[in-house]
This record gives sequence, structure tokens and C-alpha cells, in this order.
Amino acid sequence: MAAQPMDRPVLWTSTFTSGTLAHQVAAVSGLPFELRFISLRAGDHRKPDYLALNPKGEVPALQLPDGTVITEAPAIIQWFAEAAPDSGLLPADPGKRIKGIEWLAWCHWSMGRHFNPCFAPTRFVDGNEEAATAVRAAALKRARTALEFADAALVRQGGTLLGTATPSAPDLFLVALGGFAGFLKLDISHLAALGALTRRVMDMPAVAAALAREKAQG
Repeated sequence: MAAQPMDRPVLWTSTFTSGTLAHQVAAVSGLPFELRFISLRAGDHRKPDYLALNPKGEVPALQLPDGTVITEAPAIIQWFAEAAPDSGLLPADPGKRIKGIEWLAWCHWSMGRHFNPCFAPTRFVDGNEEAATAVRAAALKRARTALEFADAALVRQGGTLLGTATPSAPDLFLVALGGFAGFLKLDISHLAALGALTRRVMDMPAVAAALAREKAQG
């Protein structure tokens, strides 16, 4: 798998996971890329051929034509932003650009610290169901607080995290976190700025196309 010659980057992902964000970013970049879906439910991420590509056994993973494999959403997002500087994924201005990277780091940290314990709390307490219930309840509160923090930033910046006219990569990441809230039945209807940003992102043709591909994949 890892040795297969390529003329374009290959994005390995699974439908409607954190890899969906990387898929959306790749689509927004406008760069040619190959999309390959694997099934987490079927355990494809634990099979030897995929582990040879990404020993972490996770998605997403971006395989470059020279054989380099990039993992972790912020790194993959930044690769596409650097490779497509006119895409608007990150601003050209150095000050705004570093703030964009800061927000990407914050979103990734929030996903791991606040949202992941909501989905799989038993993993954080060695399977103790009673403790898992408490962990999930606390994590839900932290997730809501994190989204409220980001919503306030959107208000201050005029609708996007970096004050840009169109949504950038950090905005796509934030909207993905808001989508997790929906799966968790976490009411965020009071976050008007985040709701408005979500609608703008979902209306982006490249994002809509990426989501359509994932729905078609099943």
C-alpha cells in the first residue's frame, strides 16, 4: 500500500469521522487528490496494510507522492493550505496566519480533551461504567463551554474566527466540532454566531460536494 506509485496525494479517511474535516479541507483547496475510504467498523484501520501506511491506526492520513505520510488533522490541513496558498484555507498575512494555526491547535485540543470523552468515556477510565458516566457528564459541560468560547470569538471577529470574508480552515474545524455536538444531543441553539457560520460552511460548494461523496459511500 505505502509503496504504490502516485501522481497526486491520497487522502485516507472514513465517512463521517474526524477524517471528514480533512476531506472537506482537501476539497476546498482545489488541489487534485485521490480519496480512499476505509471502514472503521470493519476494522480496516487495524489491518496490516493500513498499519504499514499509518502505524497509529487512525484516520485521516495523507499520503504524498514522494511516500511521505502525514497524520493528525492540523498537519494535514496546513499541508493543503501551504500547497494551495490562494485557497483561503489560511490567510497570507503572517499575523493572521499564525492566529489561524493557533485556532487549529485549539480545535484539535478541544476535540481530544472535551469531545472524545463524550463519545467513548469508558476508554478514559479503564471500562469502569460508573466512572464513565461521570466523565461523560463533565466532558459534555466542557464541550459546551468550549463552543461558547468560540462563539464569542466569532462575534468579536465579525462572523469568522480570523475576521476573514470567507470561512477559513479553522472555521471548518470549528463547524465540525459543532457537528459533534449534534451527535451528542448537546443543545447549542443559543450560539447564534456558530449557527450562522455553520450555514455558511455547509453552503460552500466544495464542502457540500465532500459531504455528498461521504453520503454516497454509505
